[in-house]
Amino acid sequence: MKKQIVIAIITIIIITGIFASKSLTGKTIAQSDSKEFTVKAFRFGYTPDTITVNKGDKIIIKINNLDVTHGMRIPDLNLKDNEQIEFTAEKTGEFDWYCANYCGDEHTEMKGKLIVE
Repeated sequence: MKKQIVIAIITIIIITGIFASKSLTGKTIAQSDSKEFTVKAFRFGYTPDTITVNKGDKIIIKINNLDVTHGMRIPDLNLKDNEQIEFTAEKTGEFDWYCANYCGDEHTEMKGKLIVE
């Protein structure tokens, strides 16, 4: 009898944990209104090399450095980081980004474009 009660209690705890976990995950996703992009950085380019967003969007750009540390800098928006850039797109236009760290002879050719509509 005690064994059945213990099994029932463990089952209830597990089921409660599963539902609580799904509920929290759903809530977090629902509250997140950021647009997230992952950009692969490699000698000597980016993929994708163009990102288009809307004015007012909250943006997260995750930088996946594939060979050495490249990072990204967007001088016109005063943004720079090696791993992740977060900002709100407050002005429209086309903004070039560049490699933030010297990575070799073609470093100056390494660039991309952020378009804010």
